[in-house]
Amino acid sequence: MPITDIPMRIMQKLLPDRIWELEQMLAARPDAVRAMAGSPERFEILAEAMKRGDRPPASRQAVPHVMASLFGIRQSLQSVDRNPATPRAHISEPELAELVGFARSAGVDSVGYARLEGDLVFQRKAVLHGNAIVLTMEMDKESIDTSPSERSFVEVHKTYHHLGRAANQIAGWLRERGYSAQAGHPLNGQALYPPLAQRAGLGWRGLHGLLVTPKLGPRVRLAAVFTSIENLPLAQENDHGWIEEYCERCKLCARECPPQAILDQPLVHANGLVTCIVSDRCFPYFVENYGCSICIRVCPFQRQEYSLLKSHVSERLKKSAG
Repeated sequence: MPITDIPMRIMQKLLPDRIWELEQMLAARPDAVRAMAGSPERFEILAEAMKRGDRPPASRQAVPHVMASLFGIRQSLQSVDRNPATPRAHISEPELAELVGFARSAGVDSVGYARLEGDLVFQRKAVLHGNAIVLTMEMDKESIDTSPSERSFVEVHKTYHHLGRAANQIAGWLRERGYSAQAGHPLNGQALYPPLAQRAGLGWRGLHGLLVTPKLGPRVRLAAVFTSIENLPLAQENDHGWIEEYCERCKLCARECPPQAILDQPLVHANGLVTCIVSDRCFPYFVENYGCSICIRVCPFQRQEYSLLKSHVSERLKKSAG
């Protein structure tokens, strides 16, 4: 049974109609942050998966998480109408600490802050505010280490579900305290998360295009909450830039990618955004093999200590300088 056949009628109702309609309504708001010339196109992974007929057997364990994510996406868009008419714009340090504590209680691993510009908003999409609270959530290592498999597929969608729920909870927490907020769901969001998380100082983009974090490597999912808070403590620097040097020499993910979808040399666009993956190569294998995740599984950053890998780069740079 194809992966989307069980929830097909519900997915067709939730995704193409109501969710896309809500996205259009958000994009029509006069004060929204919109895409710029050169902003990326969103790859419509859910819609494209529904079109294909050569999908893997359905995972009964994954279906509830997929459905919960669809409801979560819809909730994230519908709930912007509950924002206060005159939202608060400044948060105190104690309240910000309380917010971080709430996020961690919801299962979030790390929290960062960044300014969202239109260059990271997908074409024909929009985001309510340019102030971003960026979130990461861990995926279970033992499950990801089985990829590509039904077990890893379930873990990915379980994390999408739980992180999406956390983002919606955080947005609700902010509204209760007088702030305006829009939850950016980790699945099918309106902005490109890896460079946003990099701007927030949470890690650095790897050769595979995923955010590499110091604690978990790329074994995380990303989300954001966009808010009216103007005084978020934005990251002033990012100490993880050396990861790019490591990836340039490693390239294990590119070698291990079955459809050879990871570019040996990422394409850097005029606006600074980077393309790491050839979607036309990646997606067919991805959808036929339980969402793949091989690039996450083989990445040294989720298998070895961050400090050890950093020391390797430091030693290499010292030798080249000497």
